[in-house]
Amino acid sequence: MIMPIPLILDTDIGTDSDDALALAFALRHPEVELRAVTTVSADTRRRAQIAAKLLRIAGRDDIEVAAGDDSEFRQGSRTAWRGSEGDGFLDPGERFPISSRDALTLIVEETARDHRLQIATIGPQTTLAAAVEAEAGLPKRVTRLAVMGGVFKPLRFLGTTLDPSVDYNLNVDPSASVRALNAGFRTLYVPCDVTFGAWLERRHLDQLRKGDALCRALVLQIEVWEKLLRRRSGSRMPADYVGLLHDPLTVASMIDRRCVTSASMPVTVALHGAHARTFIDPAAGAVADVIASVDAPGFADFWLETVLR
Repeated sequence: MIMPIPLILDTDIGTDSDDALALAFALRHPEVELRAVTTVSADTRRRAQIAAKLLRIAGRDDIEVAAGDDSEFRQGSRTAWRGSEGDGFLDPGERFPISSRDALTLIVEETARDHRLQIATIGPQTTLAAAVEAEAGLPKRVTRLAVMGGVFKPLRFLGTTLDPSVDYNLNVDPSASVRALNAGFRTLYVPCDVTFGAWLERRHLDQLRKGDALCRALVLQIEVWEKLLRRRSGSRMPADYVGLLHDPLTVASMIDRRCVTSASMPVTVALHGAHARTFIDPAAGAVADVIASVDAPGFADFWLETVLR
């Protein structure tokens, strides 16, 4: 019998819809035991409300949701994107219970209590860096850290090559990325050069509409984000694409490699000008597991199959 992995999901849910898709995957896959959700980036309490409502809809409001410290983002010292942040999903004045603990405290205390825990960071590294500073032994207490981010080969997107600085999660708070990702965690990278090719298609959205209340809640968020994504991508985005699967691919790669290939590489994270970059560094890098390719249509089918359970 396979034992589910106990997981803390650290997320900037509410901007790109893929955070919600990752949360749904973690809830529905039998090999994931979602222990807690922590929120990061600007307006973390609103993001926590989005996560809490999704958990309520899924019948899982037993899962703790903790908001991170967003004081620096509120002061404008970070360049966090703003997206939908609950538009069309959170009703005016709607409130759901969240933890009295903040995200940093939850991560430090829960990893001290259970050394089997794994963490997936599918947003900026701000909270993780603060947790490492608060508890130097944290990397040794975490079984594995999965990171949605990094760039290891040319990044192609809709027929163009993008600069590595497009790696949003590592560059909202680049100094935090350098501190957290060089701290000694056993790390899995699911990099942008792979995830920028992993699309959810309209056929998947149509099937999702036929699902339960959680699936229909995901549809609402996908539709809001698709409009924003089309404005940013212009006419290059094909009509049958509705969103990217960066974050679901990260969670899935922790438990099932049916649609991906991977390689071990010595990785270090360093500032390159003002941006955080991942580098293959045989001299000083720590060996990490790096996802190298994805069967994108196959993965989208797998994600849908899992969430429709």
